[in-house]
Amino acid sequence: MAVAETVPFECQGVDFNKALANLPERLGELFFSSGEQRLLELDQAMTRGDAQAVMDAAHSLASLTGLLHIQALPAYAQEIYAAAQRSDLDAARPAHERLRVVLGWALGRVRAPGK
Repeated sequence: MAVAETVPFECQGVDFNKALANLPERLGELFFSSGEQRLLELDQAMTRGDAQAVMDAAHSLASLTGLLHIQALPAYAQEIYAAAQRSDLDAARPAHERLRVVLGWALGRVRAPGK
């Protein structure tokens, strides 16, 4: 029996394969490598409580994730950025967790397109 994929609610209704196909050549690769790196940087900055590093990573992720037409991703990144700008990383935690879940799913799709 096949296991059904759990699609984050933010991604339901998004034609992810079409979004990937519309990216210029090699941009999917760039999204994957940059997305993983920036997410790791964000996770580490949140753990350290480094508001400036959180802002830097969130800003990059807001730009990068806008390419995928999953509107929640840049919105979460912007919410994280705004909280870090106020030095209120506790307020950023819910958006950070959702960003990790949704971006993790999207990165998995880039790794294995067509699924």
